[in-house]
Amino acid sequence: MTHYPTKEAVRNICRGIVQRYGIGGDVTDPNDDAFCRDLLERHPEYDLKRGVGIAHFRVIAHTDHGRKSVGIGLVRLDGEVADFSWNACLTPFSQRTQVLAALRHAVADQVTVARNAALSSGQPLLCSVTGTPIRSAAELHIDHAAPAFLELAEEFIADNGGVDAFRILPESGAGVSYIELEDKELEKRWQERHKERAVLRPVLKRVNLSDLRRGNKPGTATP
Repeated sequence: MTHYPTKEAVRNICRGIVQRYGIGGDVTDPNDDAFCRDLLERHPEYDLKRGVGIAHFRVIAHTDHGRKSVGIGLVRLDGEVADFSWNACLTPFSQRTQVLAALRHAVADQVTVARNAALSSGQPLLCSVTGTPIRSAAELHIDHAAPAFLELAEEFIADNGGVDAFRILPESGAGVSYIELEDKELEKRWQERHKERAVLRPVLKRVNLSDLRRGNKPGTATP
């Protein structure tokens, strides 16, 4: 994870992405993509912005507080495009948003393990939603089947005294860095809970997940 000394340094990275790709350009460089994902994770409405999942990022023209501007948007797995303000990502988080970000970071290694296991299984890799073959690592995403990440996280938060009982590690989250829990024993319990209950599954990066909103079971092929 790269640390940036000031918010303006982060804004300059964003401006550079906008200039390099231009309006309508998809963000293709892996480092730029990773930067955008880390930045978006800091958005106060991350889960709403993310929606069914992030396929990739795109430079878009949009309206910000009544003014037309050019910025970075995200293309969701279902094809929908959403804008987000990089300035919003650099404002102080609410306690709830910080806790969710810390819980998400705490289980990132489990997601990586699931991804590596899928890639090294030696078996044909199929999308758990559509049954379509996943032909390359670049097309592979790891997704939470029911229960969703947010459901697991909010249940854990409620079981442990609510968001105000969670302390954030001082200085974490500076620039575009991960937010971490200060209480490592609590973090360990969350990791154990997630490992026990989370159902991680391979999905195509750009698969249309609209059927999930209608309650289709995982693995149901769409016409």
